[in-house]
Amino acid sequence: MFDMYDLLDALSELVFVTELETCELLYMNKAAKEFCGDCKGKRCYDAFHGDKELCDYCSVQELSEKKFTKRPHINKINGKVFVFRDKLVNWNGKNARLTISTDITQQNELEQRLKREHFIVSCIVELHKTKDINSAINGLLALTGKFFGADRAYVFNCDDETVSNTHEWCKEGVTPEIDNLQGLDISVIDRWQEPFSARRCVILENIDELREISPQEYECLAPQGVNSLIVSPLEGNGKLIGFMGIDNPASENLYENEVYFETLSYFVSSMLLRNVDESVLRNLSYTDNLTKIYNRNRFIEDINVIMESDGKGVGVVYTDLNGLKAINDHFGHYRGDLALKTIASILVKTFGKTHSYRVGGDEFVALYPCDDEGRFKNLVEQLKRQIDDIEYNAAIGYQFSNDCRELYKIVKIADENMYLDKKYFYRNQKDSTRYRFRNDTFTAISTPELLKNLIDEERFVIWFQPRFTAKTNEFCGSEALIRFFDEDDVLVSPMDFVPEMEENHTIHLIDFYVFRHVCEYISGWLKEGKNVKPVSVNMSHKTMLHSGFMENLMNIWYDYNIPKELIIIEVSESASNGISDVVSVLSELKKRGFQIAIDNFGAKYADLYLFTELKFDILKLDRDLVYKIENDDKTRLLSESIAQICHNEEIKLIAEGVENEKELQKLIEIGCDEAQGYLFDKPMSWNWFEKKYLK
Repeated sequence: MFDMYDLLDALSELVFVTELETCELLYMNKAAKEFCGDCKGKRCYDAFHGDKELCDYCSVQELSEKKFTKRPHINKINGKVFVFRDKLVNWNGKNARLTISTDITQQNELEQRLKREHFIVSCIVELHKTKDINSAINGLLALTGKFFGADRAYVFNCDDETVSNTHEWCKEGVTPEIDNLQGLDISVIDRWQEPFSARRCVILENIDELREISPQEYECLAPQGVNSLIVSPLEGNGKLIGFMGIDNPASENLYENEVYFETLSYFVSSMLLRNVDESVLRNLSYTDNLTKIYNRNRFIEDINVIMESDGKGVGVVYTDLNGLKAINDHFGHYRGDLALKTIASILVKTFGKTHSYRVGGDEFVALYPCDDEGRFKNLVEQLKRQIDDIEYNAAIGYQFSNDCRELYKIVKIADENMYLDKKYFYRNQKDSTRYRFRNDTFTAISTPELLKNLIDEERFVIWFQPRFTAKTNEFCGSEALIRFFDEDDVLVSPMDFVPEMEENHTIHLIDFYVFRHVCEYISGWLKEGKNVKPVSVNMSHKTMLHSGFMENLMNIWYDYNIPKELIIIEVSESASNGISDVVSVLSELKKRGFQIAIDNFGAKYADLYLFTELKFDILKLDRDLVYKIENDDKTRLLSESIAQICHNEEIKLIAEGVENEKELQKLIEIGCDEAQGYLFDKPMSWNWFEKKYLK
C-alpha cells in the first residue's frame, strides 16, 4: 500500500510545504524537486522564483485551514504560468503552508491567443463598420488601448521630412499629447527606420535604455510619460506612410504582442491606402483635368442640390465646340486642347467658375440660379459675342424657368436647342456633309423598321481590333467594332451614324446585333478549337437603359452559352449622358458573371466615382490621355495615379489609340497592362482577324 508521500510523489503537480514564519522548505514532492533542483537550505521564494526576499504577493492572512486559496503565478525563471492552491496545515508540529502548483502554461497560451485573435477580428470589424476613416481609426485605437491596458494608443503620419500625430486615444486620466506631436522632424524616429524597413515592430521595454543610445528619442518620449512602448510601421505602395503604437502597455512581455501588432498594422495600412486612393478620386472626380472647371460628376450632383434648394428660377446654357475633331486632325491635339480651354474660360468669365461644367469631350454647361430671366438672357448674349470674337465656333442652346424643380426638363431642352444650333452650323458649311442633308442613308436609320432592313441587307459588318500585352506585345484579346457600308458601298465611320442612332433611340438594335454576332463567332471558334481570347462589346448608355435590356442580352447569351470570361461588356463611348445612372445595370451584369470595362477614361465620359461605387474589371485610357502622356507632365502624373489605383483595386488598365513606340514606353512605365492601336494593328474584318490571330 502507498503511504502519503508515495501518493504525493505520484502527482504531476508540484507539491511543497513551507514554514509560515521562515518560508523554509519542509517538504517537496518528486515533481517539485525535478522542477527546482537541489533546494537544500533554500527558502521557497529562492527555490521557486529566484528571489532573495519574500514575495510581495504572498499573504498569510488570506490562508485558511478549511479550504484552499487559489492564485495565479508567472514563474520568473522560465516564464511558465501556474495556479497555486494554498492551505494552512500543521506539519510535524509546525505551522506551515501546503501549496499545490499546477502548470497551466499551454492552456493560458491558448486562451491568450484566442483573446488576441478575437481582438484582431473586433478591430477589423471596427475599421469597416463606418466609411468615415477618422471614426474607424479612433474606434480601433480605443479597442487597442483597452485590450493591452495601455495609457495611450495612436497613429502617426510620415512624409519625407516630418512625422505628425493624426489620431490618439488616451486612458482616463492620461493627458493627450496629439497637439504637441505635430510636424516633428523625421530624425526623431531614425532608430526605428531599420526595423520598419524590415516590417518589424519597435519594442521599448524601458525608456532608460535610450538615455545613451538615442538622446533625441528619449527627450521626445520622456515628457510624455512614456516608460515602454510598441510601435509598428504602416506601409503604402512599398513606402513608409506612418506608424501606430501604444504607450505603457500592461503586459510584462511586450514581444508576445508583436505578431498581433504587425497583423493589425497591415489592416490599418490597407485602410489608409484606400483612403488615399479615394481622396485622389474625390479630387479628380469633380474637376475636369484639362480645363480645371467642374466635370459631369459635379454637374449631376449640383442639379440635385439646385432642385432641392429654396431658389425659384434657374437658367441652363449648353455649349458645344464645333469642329473639334477637325482641329485635332489638322492642327494637332494641342490646338484642340487650347480651343477647349478657351471655351471653358469664356464660360467661366460669363457665368462664374462655380456655375461652369465640362460635361463631355466638347460639351460645356452653365447652371445659373437666377430669378431674373432678362439678366440670364443678357449673359447668354454676352457669351455669344465673346465666342464670335475668337477663332473657334461653338453651338449654343439655352433655356430658362422660374421653377428650379423643373431643372431636368430645362437641361434637356437646352441640350436639344444646342443640337439644333449645331446642325444649323454644319448645314451652312460648304465643306461639311455633317448634319447638312438627311440623305437616304441617314433617313433609313431613323426608324427601327428601316434600320432592321439595313441589318437584314448585311450593310452593317463587325470588325475586330486586336489587343496586346504592353510589355511583351502578345495578342491577348480584341474589341468588336461596328462598320456600315452606304448605298455606294462606301465605308461610313461610326462617328457619322452612331450619334444619329442615339438621337433616334435605335442604337439598341445595333448593340444587340453586334453582341449576338460576337457570341456566334466565339461559339464557332471554340468548336473549331481556335485560340480564342476575350472580346469586348460596346453597349451604349441608351441601350442599357432600354426596356428589357437584361432579358434580351441574357437570351442571346443562352442561345450560344459561351464562357462569360470571353465576353467583356464595355460602356459605349456614345454615352452622352454619362454612366452614373447605369451603375445598377453594370452591377447586375457583373453579378451575372460578365467582365465590365469602362471606356474613354480620362476624357469625355469617365466617371471617377465608379472606383468606389462599382466593381469593374477593366479601365481603358482614352486616346487623348495616351497622346499627351509623352510630353505633358500633368497628364503623366494623372495617368500614374490612375494606374496605381487600378493596381490597388486589381483592375486591368488598357490604353487605346497607341500610335508610336514612345507612347507605348511611357505607358509601360506608368504600369499599363495592355494596349491597342495602329502601332500594333488596325481594325479588320472578322475573317482576316480569324486567319491572323486565331490560329
